Amino acid sequence: MPASLLGFDIRTSSMADKIPLDADTIVLDVDLGNGENIAKLAAFRKAAPARCKQIFAITKGNLQEELQATTLGARKTIHRPVGDAGLAKIIEDIRETAGILTPTASKAVNGAAKTLENTFARFTTNKPVDLGEVAATGEEIAKTISNIGVNEWLSTVRAYHHTTFQHILIVTGLACAFATNMGMRKADIEKLTTAGLLHDIGKVDIPASILDKPGKLTAEEFDVIRTHPGAGYKFLARQDGIAEDVLDAILHHHEFLNGSGYPDGLAGDQIRDLTRILTICDIMGALLERRTYKEPFTVAESLAILLQMANDGKLEMVLVHALGRTLEKNVNSIQQTPDESLIALAPLYQSPVEAR
Repeated sequence: MPASLLGFDIRTSSMADKIPLDADTIVLDVDLGNGENIAKLAAFRKAAPARCKQIFAITKGNLQEELQATTLGARKTIHRPVGDAGLAKIIEDIRETAGILTPTASKAVNGAAKTLENTFARFTTNKPVDLGEVAATGEEIAKTISNIGVNEWLSTVRAYHHTTFQHILIVTGLACAFATNMGMRKADIEKLTTAGLLHDIGKVDIPASILDKPGKLTAEEFDVIRTHPGAGYKFLARQDGIAEDVLDAILHHHEFLNGSGYPDGLAGDQIRDLTRILTICDIMGALLERRTYKEPFTVAESLAILLQMANDGKLEMVLVHALGRTLEKNVNSIQQTPDESLIALAPLYQSPVEAR
């Protein structure tokens, strides 16, 4: 479960826990076929705040569970599994009923997805990308993350999008948050955001059977995947208005400092700064995203993997530290109790100079 979504805190608990007095809505995901659970559930619901809405999660098509929920007084049900998308719908209903008009990430996320849809369509029809639309979308993402934080951006993206767009929007949000937290110039933030939005445009022609394959790719399938940076670069390089370092980041965002990446096996100083940042955000995005065949890694787990890759000479350690500090700051700011595993890794976020 996300810690925050659409401006609301999300808490997960068992029936043995006390219900927070400020709880607005409780989603009850309980085995309604178990008699002991029914007795515990009655006591749990009795202790709920008077105005707290109670929603039952049931299995779609299970008439017995639906009847049991109705017998227990359920006024509303949702279908299992209870995930980000279901929670987002519940919160949207709460916000609408309460007349809450404060900003959320959903508008910017869905607007950005529309831009990606238009951009990918232009690739398919071999028409130039609308760079004005891409730039405006990047500005909206930057403004949204500045207002509500990257964590809500990530959880909202996962709630509303489950395709290649999810990955691109997560990577762009991470890159934008990184650049902003590092105090980069506005022009560089715009470049990095644009690179994030366009970096995987070359995946348009890759079959979904390969992109979404749950198991390990064959050598032949991986060769197909390896074509996407070059395809995206070749398409975008034909039009004016895209900065050279943005094009470089799109072409080389899978290169590693030790020369083991692709498509050109670049190493060390051959890899530009903007590209190094996008590479780290791209890997972090792949780890954090939710796919049909995998749950997202936690922030702590993802950072630990990046740190190991930096130790292996693939990524720039200072940049991994910087991304760690960006995410640690955000995670700690939205949770009453900071993630213990994240805090345990905190000393590793220090730069080599700070660690001395």
